[in-house]
Amino acid sequence: MVVQDTILKDWKSAKPHPVWVLHGEEEFLRDELIHQAALIIVPDEATRSFNVDILYGPETTLDQVLTIARSYPMMAERRLVIVREAERILRARPAGGAKSRKKTTDDPFLLYLEQPNPDCVLLFDLEKFGARNQSPFKELAERAKVIEFPVLKEAEVSDWLRARAKSLGRTLATDAARLLIAYLGTGLRNHANELEKLSIYCDDRNEITAKDVERVVGASRENNVFDLTKAIGAGNKAPAAAILLRLLDQSKDQRQFLFVMLLRFLEQITIARELAAKGENERAIAEALELRGGAAYFAKEIVQQARRYTRDRLDSALAALIQAEAQTRGRHTNDELLMEMLLLNIMPAAAAV
Repeated sequence: MVVQDTILKDWKSAKPHPVWVLHGEEEFLRDELIHQAALIIVPDEATRSFNVDILYGPETTLDQVLTIARSYPMMAERRLVIVREAERILRARPAGGAKSRKKTTDDPFLLYLEQPNPDCVLLFDLEKFGARNQSPFKELAERAKVIEFPVLKEAEVSDWLRARAKSLGRTLATDAARLLIAYLGTGLRNHANELEKLSIYCDDRNEITAKDVERVVGASRENNVFDLTKAIGAGNKAPAAAILLRLLDQSKDQRQFLFVMLLRFLEQITIARELAAKGENERAIAEALELRGGAAYFAKEIVQQARRYTRDRLDSALAALIQAEAQTRGRHTNDELLMEMLLLNIMPAAAAV
């Protein structure tokens, strides 16, 4: 990905930036970059243990971090100091009051940011960056390289999956990527683990197919949610009900998964219906639905499904979904009955014909 490539290029340069902050909810990408940082910044394995320090916010202080960061590398060009869970020590500093308004030269950390050790790369890793109008996040934003790693969108995950598969010497079919995202969500750690398994499973075959995903990841093609939404969109009551009940039989967790996927289905139908009514072509609709590359093929099917819904019917379907989800938060409910009623309420009008 572009951001990671830019970071790696800087680290490999003769003069890497001395202070970094990696933050965001997509912690798997941060973890991988931090692992690569040690290999790149201190390439000599024999001296790496002397020049790479990994500290943890809850177990250290900012003074200890700065003491290590100021020290010279041992038999190497530079040293690397990594602070995991860094929000603990960064947020511990006063954000207001007279002390925090002292001149920069009175604050050891702010002084370090002004004059960092050129022979050290100091890397802070945290989930959430602080307010940029408060110290020390204000100064970090001004003087450090601050990179955010938000949760990726589905289209971005799809691109990442294909690139990851390529790095394993495989190609990933478009429907296989789509099925992986539906089954695992957008968190990359689970995807990385499952791709490793799929690569081993495929053995001497180059392509990872949807059938491989079904067998290895555990999603049955017969029961998967794509067949369910396809049956719903076509108004095929009996197949939709059969698939729904089989999905519920797999585990209780499937109920929440189904709510999420059915909501996504209704959102896609709504977008497709509105854009089609404006005369937009399938390519534009695919882009709006974030279906890129080979996945754009599914836009045609979604448009066909959208034609079976009126605006009122979509509003009614969404209201039924919200009501069903709310019912599951109360007393014990009959999942099968609840979901079957929901199914009837979100089917297009053709279902009643």
